[in-house]
Formats: sequence, structure tokens, C-alpha cells
Amino acid sequence: MRRFFSRRQRGLSLVELAVAMVIVGILGLIVWRWVMATREPLQRPAMLAQLSEAQAAVEGFVLANSHLPCPASDAGGVAACGDANAVFLPWRTLGMGSEFNNLHYGVSRGGSLDLAAGITVAAPSVSPDLYLDLPGLAVPEHTEDSGAATDAATDAANAAVASIAAAKGRRTVVNGLDWCHVLRRYAANSAAPGVLAAGSAADSVPVAYILVHPGANNQFDGNNAVGASSVWKFDFPGRPQSSDFDDLSLAIGPADLSARIGCVARLSAMQAAAQGAYAAYDTARVMQEYWSLRISDVSAKESDLEGANTGVVLAAMGIALGTSGTVISIASAANTEGVTAFNIAIAAVNLSMAIAENVLANEDLQEAKDELVATKEKRLAADAYAVHIYNSFTQAMNAAIQLDQKGLNP
Repeated sequence: MRRFFSRRQRGLSLVELAVAMVIVGILGLIVWRWVMATREPLQRPAMLAQLSEAQAAVEGFVLANSHLPCPASDAGGVAACGDANAVFLPWRTLGMGSEFNNLHYGVSRGGSLDLAAGITVAAPSVSPDLYLDLPGLAVPEHTEDSGAATDAATDAANAAVASIAAAKGRRTVVNGLDWCHVLRRYAANSAAPGVLAAGSAADSVPVAYILVHPGANNQFDGNNAVGASSVWKFDFPGRPQSSDFDDLSLAIGPADLSARIGCVARLSAMQAAAQGAYAAYDTARVMQEYWSLRISDVSAKESDLEGANTGVVLAAMGIALGTSGTVISIASAANTEGVTAFNIAIAAVNLSMAIAENVLANEDLQEAKDELVATKEKRLAADAYAVHIYNSFTQAMNAAIQLDQKGLNP
């Protein structure tokens, strides 16, 4: 009886073990299927993050070098600008790790719109003085009684002249702003021959550059496969995923790239600053016309003063002549048969007129002195105004120069 019960217990244990194994197997199958179903969504964010990091590196290269990098000929990652068929990301040139050697990269190399070529000629539209021929500004004239106001105006004028020379010196200096000008021309001529386009004959889009990840199968599909097409090296960005296409693409158009690297904001600020400087220059030119009138007015009043002094001298001489004429008339009349009242009267009138002219001449002299003082005060005010205008122009021009020097740098 004991032996039978013992065998029955061992039989139940085997059945239970078998059931447990079946349950474990079912659970394992469910877990395996769940892992397989969720593996692709877990990989996709990692692939997108890799594309995003590569994008940041490419655009960082633009900010540092004022052009896009050339693709690499192979997975070695060294930019090869002489290889027209290069399609690999130049990860080594960009300073990235070797885990990025599986990405493809393309950039437009269309002749004069080659976005990977360095800029050698500055764009006139981003010069601090907008390539306008700015005539030199006048330096104040000094007179014997010129004071601190005139000296300050002279210093301000010299600083303004120096800022014009500095702005013209920036015309031949190339930086990221000039490459922005190339990017704008590219956007306006994106249908030109040689411009990089992604897609196929049925559907394509011009791009500034493109990055492609081979997907979960680690193989490039469609037109992304090397040698798949003699015309299209990159498939249409955003092509739907399918059983035979799992590549992920990140394509950047010229307008988007221009905004991302700051071309729109920097060029707008540069244009506004340059236009502001030129408006300040126009104000300075108008001020100089007013200033020259004030200087001429001082010269005219000094001439008037000299004329008034001469008038006083002549009037004094008239009094002397009138006095001597009167004396002579009286003396002549005394030596004749009698005093001729008429001659004496005439001499007296002449003397009176000479005295009146002398009074008027002295009044004219005082008026000329007063006007000269007032005119010189206006000249001093003009000097102070010139300091303000010249300083405003210099500040505006220097602000434009600083923006041009900054380029696309933070």
C-alpha cells in the first residue's frame, strides 16, 4: 500500500512538470514576439538621433568654414571634394565618431552654385557700406580764435573718416554672410542644372544637402543604394517605409538651411545696420552744408567789421576835412571885403554831415561787432552739433562693421 502511494506521487510530479514547461514555452513565445514587435520602434529613435547629430555637425561645419563639407569617397569619412561620385558622410572631417560611417551624405555641387566650395569673392549686398561710394567728410576749419568745440568737432570728423575707410576695407573680406548670399542665389535658382535633387524622374525635390541612414537592415534601398541609378543618388525624402525600403532620410532645403544657420536674421540685421549708417552719413552731409554756411557767415561778418572800421576812419577823415574847410572859409572871408555868409554856411553843413556820418559809422561798427559775436556763437553751436552728428554716424558705421566682422558666429 505504501509502495503504490509513492509511485502515484511521482507520476503526478511529472505531469505537473510537463504542464509547467508548456506554460513557460507559451510565455517565452509571447515575450519573444513582443520583443521582435517592439525592437524596430526602439531602433528608429536611435537612427533619427544619429541623423540629427550628423545634421548638427554638418551645420556646425558651415558656421566654422562658410560652406558645406564635401562628401567622403568611402566609409573612411574623409571629405573628398574632387570625387563627384562621393556619397558617404565625412564623419572624420566633421570630428565625429566611427559609428557614423554607415551614413550617406550628399550636397549640391552645381557649378557656380556649389555649396561645398569656399567663397573667394565678397558679396556687395553684405558690405557694411553696401558698396556705396562714400565721399570723404569735411574736417572743420580752424581760425585764430577756434576753441575746444572746434577741436572736438575735428576729432569727431576724423573718427568718421576712419570709419568710412574701415567699412571700405571690409569689402574684400569673406565670411559666412557672403556664403548666405550664395545660398540665397541657390534658392532662387534651385532648378538650375547640377543642383542636387532627391527622388526620381516621377517625383523629386531640390535640396541643399541630405543625410540618409540605411535603416534596420543596415542596407541602403531604392535610389539610396550605390549604383542603383546613374541620375538619382538619393531617394525621395519621406518615402513611405515598406518591406523593401526602410531607409531614413533627412533633407534640408536652401531656405530651411538659411534660417537654421541664421542667414535670415543676420542678413536682415546687416542690411538694417548698413542702411542706418548710410542714413546717418546723409545727415552728416546735410550738416556739413549748414556748417559751411556758418563758417562762411563768420568770414562775411569779419569782412563787414573791417568795412565798418574803414567807414569810421573815413568818417573821421570827413570831420577833419569839414573842420579844415570851415576854418579856411572863415579865414578867406576875413581876408576879403567881408565875411561871406554863404560859404561859411556851406562849410558848416559839410562839417555837420561829416559828424553825422561819423556817428552812423560808429553805429555800423558796433552792429558789425555784435553780429560777429553772434555769428561766432552760432559757429560754436554748429561745431557742437557737428560733434553729435559725426559721432552718430561713426557709431552707426562701426555697428555695421561689427556685424560684418561677426558674420554667422554666435
